[in-house]
Order: sequence, then structure tokens, then C-alpha cells
Amino acid sequence: MFSYYFPPQYSGAALQSLNLAKKLRNRGLEAIFLTVNHDKSPETDEIEGFKVYRLFESKGKFGEIFLWKNMWRLLSHQKFDIIHSHGAYLRNSFIGPLSKLLKKKSLMKVSLANNDLCGLGKGRSGWLHKRFISMVDRYVSISREITNELRNYGLPDKKIREIPNGVDTKRFSQVSDEEKIILRRRFGLPADGLMLLYVGVIDERKNVKWLIERWNSLCHDYPGFLVVAGPVSREDKDMKLYNSLKVYEDNLKGKVFFIRYTDKIEDLYKMADIFVLPSTNEGMPNVILEAMASGLSCLVNKVSGAEDIINGKNGMFFDVEKPETFLRGLFALNDQSLRVEMGKKARELVVRDFSIESVADKYINLYEEMLSS
Repeated sequence: MFSYYFPPQYSGAALQSLNLAKKLRNRGLEAIFLTVNHDKSPETDEIEGFKVYRLFESKGKFGEIFLWKNMWRLLSHQKFDIIHSHGAYLRNSFIGPLSKLLKKKSLMKVSLANNDLCGLGKGRSGWLHKRFISMVDRYVSISREITNELRNYGLPDKKIREIPNGVDTKRFSQVSDEEKIILRRRFGLPADGLMLLYVGVIDERKNVKWLIERWNSLCHDYPGFLVVAGPVSREDKDMKLYNSLKVYEDNLKGKVFFIRYTDKIEDLYKMADIFVLPSTNEGMPNVILEAMASGLSCLVNKVSGAEDIINGKNGMFFDVEKPETFLRGLFALNDQSLRVEMGKKARELVVRDFSIESVADKYINLYEEMLSS
């Protein structure tokens, strides 16, 4: 498995790949990970029992070539059957020709709509990107929007498979009201009042600034508080965005709280009442699956993957271009009976169709199909 970012680097795609690999290992499949050495970490490592190789890429316009050279050097001496890339950018697409040279099978998961494949076929790099991708044996789409995107780029239907992201429904589950209060006190949060929760990296794409500004305008008329949990973006090197938002924690005492890191992220969902996601672009958000598995009612912007999961009965949509829709949804979810019913239906759907176990089964079927073809 190749993932451009991998722990300790934060990446939703990497976490998804690691969770998948754990379930595959339980079924007798062995996985090793390739990633890029971003911060002078050990070149070989072991994370949660998996061998990890960190490869170097050079800086500059043609940095991918150095990475590809190192991928070739490593994989030409490894025993494996399939190269599975988590991401479909130009750098990832090299698995196409590499798998042909090594006489192996290749599988590429498109992780972000209107992003991984942008510019495919346009210009020199776009031509090379499409040429490499054409050599990949299968493309995994995690949402209907991504499936349509693959088709619009002229990639053959026979290579496309829809397999959603999955979630650990045992780790992410519901707790009693009494346990909620205990957890809130442990995190230094108010024991009473509705808790709104955002989870994810603090960056422009996730639209956290929009959420904070909307909350600032309405929080004094709303019986609750907002928790923003997530790391600083890699792009926010001087922490300008993060610090500008963190100021609201002091200005809105008791109404907004920031949590940069916890190794018990499931506890945040367990003590919340409503999950909010204002993101403007996704593939299939892991955080929505985690929130729904935790029995939360969700209020989210319409993005790729969200409409594959939320149907109006198990969660609600709003439109960031129409802030009044966010306001209406938020006040509608003041109704406890509505929140409880939505949360119940949300968990039922996720347990049935989006558990990491069922997703692992779909990948195993796909691997077997590829190896037998």
C-alpha cells in the first residue's frame, strides 16, 4: 500500500488505509506500507505491526521522478501481489507502469473529488498522469461523484469499482447520558448544554473559519457550545489561520473550545450531541461515518460522499452559500426527539453498510478478482 502521507503525518486517507490493513490482516492478508519521508523520520519503521518504508523525493518541479526511482529500487526486491495506492495524483499514478514492469496487479483509490484527477490529460504532466493511470488495473471510487468524474475523464467502466470508506463501529459507538457527563468533565467541558462538534484538520478546504464566524454571530442565542477538534494544517506553517480562530476561544468564553490532539477521538463523539461539517470538498468524509456510528445527528454541507450517506432522515444538509440554511438546521436539531431518531437511523445505516469489516470484504473480493483475471 502506498500513501503519500502516513503516521506520524496526519492524513484521513492514511488512517483509512491503516484501518483497512488491520482488518485484512485478520483475514490472513499481509500488507506493507510505502510513504514519503517528509520529516527525516526513520527510513524503515514498524507501525501497529506493519512494516513501513519511507522513501525520499526531491524538491522542485520534477521531485516525483526521484520518488519513482526509489519506489522501483525498493519494490523490485519485495515479494507481493498487488500495489494498492491510496490517492490518484500524478505521483501515485506511477504504480501503473511500475506494476506492469514488475508483472504485478495495481489498484488506485481516488480519495478526493475534483482534486486527485484535476488536469488529467491536459498539458505534459496531465498527459503523463493519464498515460500512467491507464496502466492501472482497477480504480476504486468512494462516492458517486467520484465515479462520474472517472467516467467523464474517459476511464473505462470495467475498471471502476465503488467501495466506500469504512468505520470501526465498535470503537465509535454510543454511551449513556451519565457517561457523556463524565467524559465532558474529563475534557474540561461544560457538563450541560448541547455540544456541537467539528472534527478535522483546521484548513481552508474544511471551511472552519466559516463555521467559527457563523457560530460567533448566533452562539449567544443558542443553548450550547462548539468544540473544534483537529490539528493545524500543513499549509498553515506560521499558524496564522489557526491562531486567528483560536482568539474566539477567549472572546466567546464557554461557547467555543479548541482541542488540537487527543488519542481518544472516539470520546469526543461520545459526549457530543450534534456533528457539524462545513467542508467544501471531500471524497467520503471519515468524520461523518465516525459521527453517525456514534449515534450523532449530523448537519453537513453538501459535499462528495455526504449525499451517499445522509438522506434527510439520518442527518441534515445545509448550504454554505446560504448561511440561513445552517441556522435553520441548527435550531431544528434543538428538538431532542429529532436528534435521537436521526442518530438511531444514522448508526443503523453505518453498521449495515459502512463498517470497516464489510469494506474489507469488498476489497478482498476485488483483490481476488484482479489476481484471477
